[in-house]
Amino acid sequence: MIKQIQIISIGMPRRMLKSRDEFGRKITVPVYQETIDFWFENMLGRHFKPAAQHVYDYQRRGVQTIKRKEGFARIGNRDARLPLIMSGELKREVSRSIRISGSGKRARGVMMGPRQLSIKRGNYPDLAAEITKVTQTEANRLAKFAEGRMAMRMNRDRTRTVERLTA
Repeated sequence: MIKQIQIISIGMPRRMLKSRDEFGRKITVPVYQETIDFWFENMLGRHFKPAAQHVYDYQRRGVQTIKRKEGFARIGNRDARLPLIMSGELKREVSRSIRISGSGKRARGVMMGPRQLSIKRGNYPDLAAEITKVTQTEANRLAKFAEGRMAMRMNRDRTRTVERLTA
């Protein structure tokens, strides 16, 4: 069974840019969508790297889970030793594609993944939350990317040059 998860949702306070007018929609929606695509292309893969467990502070796995991962590693799946990877299905499914939609106020990125993303019981880790975690450094990088794209689009559509957006 394939499970849909909302990966990332970004938006801007209404007081910064009126999203109801045509200019706001023409500027903000593409910028939000490009920012989500930037996250998907540049940051999602980091969640499956060896150091990701410590960088993103994943929930500690139980002894049985560790033994199962070692079993997958013994039968030829070397990636099973990496965080968030058991058989490799999760990484394969979520890395495949993202569906991005947006309105004037926000954008959403939705990826398809295996059913274990929806398990919410006992001590089982929230895999969807772990995949979507963003460090402060990444959040700053996303903000800088969005700000640059916003200024570029505003300069393209207006005669006035915008150097930097402020809240």
